[in-house]
Amino acid sequence: MNVLFFYESMNLGGQQTQTYNLIKRLARQGHRVSWLYLDGEGMQKLVAPFATLERIPVALPPRHYLYRPWKLPAITRRVARFAREHDIDVIISGSGIGSLLSGWAARRVGIAHYRLVGCSLVQVERTLHRNYRWIRIDSLIDGYFGWPAVFEELRMKGVPDRKFIEVDNAVDTDMFHPLPPESRESMRQSLGIAPDELAIGWVGRIAENMQVGNTVELGKRLRELGFHRFKLLLVGGGPWLDGVRQMSERYGLSGQCIFTDWVPMTDVNAYINAMDVVPLLEEDPQGGSIVREAMACGRVALSVDGESGTQRRFMRPHAAILVPPQNFIEAAADAVIRLAADQAAAQRLGNDARTFAVEHMSFEAQARTILDAIQSRSAAALR
Repeated sequence: MNVLFFYESMNLGGQQTQTYNLIKRLARQGHRVSWLYLDGEGMQKLVAPFATLERIPVALPPRHYLYRPWKLPAITRRVARFAREHDIDVIISGSGIGSLLSGWAARRVGIAHYRLVGCSLVQVERTLHRNYRWIRIDSLIDGYFGWPAVFEELRMKGVPDRKFIEVDNAVDTDMFHPLPPESRESMRQSLGIAPDELAIGWVGRIAENMQVGNTVELGKRLRELGFHRFKLLLVGGGPWLDGVRQMSERYGLSGQCIFTDWVPMTDVNAYINAMDVVPLLEEDPQGGSIVREAMACGRVALSVDGESGTQRRFMRPHAAILVPPQNFIEAAADAVIRLAADQAAAQRLGNDARTFAVEHMSFEAQARTILDAIQSRSAAALR
């Protein structure tokens, strides 16, 4: 099969990491794979051995194109031309704007198009979700890969259940793995984290619609409770980086925050190993590669057991910490303080997290689910 992925950004992030891991598995199974993108740096060297990469040059950041729809046809034509010239069988998009562009291109060429859902549409793609029926985007998508909570959001907009294909959460346990204690301590020292300090981490895009702000709020709450032996290690960049810096200054956290901006993907494992606890905090989180990667590295992942139940699908009690959605910042702060007081318990959690990730969160299984669904539906369409 000849598969084209379309995701607009090549910066380090959860959707990019998942796309890379799927590409790698599909390529190793003998399938031809391509990735079209619009901007960003950081993932190209990892992806290039497994896929044909092509950048479509654009004059605006991708997120701005939803507000300038007259700019979209030119990008659609480029996607369609690539699909024709490379004999693409199916396009898999990874975002709202991507599903519009890929859907139009797929219909023009006469091939299938699936969306790999990587976020809650209600939380992250509010404009798209609000106008889902009006712009008739579902008519451009043959199937959705995701999980029950996002399927419920799509069901609210009239998407039929036959289009939903559930995939399990996954993490690359080869790329993300525990480092020896001496390597971990060396990394912490290079970052200015003292041996008796708890490192609380964030990895990924720093934007206002991400949960990084709540990680800083957690730091503020810890100080209010009289706990000061911590550092916030914020790995990543994005449009809100300066805003988060200013937020940390307002909260008196400047001396306890370490900002790295974007780092090479190959270095991320070492940064996660330098962390003690990795939170993903909001009222009802929807997965999050940040906590899965922390688990794979043997770190303590901390999140919220929201109404959808998404986190408890893979953050089991023996391998992670979940707090209730009511006053989740305060509950998370209490959990962090308890963790800091019991290093043996933290070590057990980290060890169990690594074991669970290796045994139950495989990208091989995820790739197989996606491929089987596409092939079976293609076969059914021919009958």
